[in-house]
Amino acid sequence: MDLDQEKLHKLRELDDGFRKLRRLINAEYNRFNVHGLGMTEGKMVIILAQQGPQKASAMAEWLRITSGAVTGISDRLIDLGYVERSRSEFDRRIVMLSVTDEGRKLVDQVMEMRERIMFKLYDGFELDDIEKATDIFIRMSANLNPKSETAEE
Repeated sequence: MDLDQEKLHKLRELDDGFRKLRRLINAEYNRFNVHGLGMTEGKMVIILAQQGPQKASAMAEWLRITSGAVTGISDRLIDLGYVERSRSEFDRRIVMLSVTDEGRKLVDQVMEMRERIMFKLYDGFELDDIEKATDIFIRMSANLNPKSETAEE
């Protein structure tokens, strides 16, 4: 096997491992699911709590989903009492999404759940291992999106 073929083989193994890990993380998230919310719904509430009121278009960018998907998710979160929709004081055409007090309580629960999952996922890892993995993910993100955010997501 030449070097390029060997690298391709290893990259496929890595990709398969990454896909399996992603499925396991999703399953773990669903096992500890807070109030039946999906990962994107939880992320929307967290963003609104941390960043303040946002337009739907800004939420679509944050979450990397369509504006239509933001509408569907925000409708559900509004029905559950975690998010509210309001019109801009300056331009009534602009609709803003913001987190409610109930949504802020939910954020604490979601963050606790994420920490539980992270500690389980990285059990047995030394700090040096975590730092190396973080660097690798930052570099991979930059390869796909040169103006990429860091590993915050």
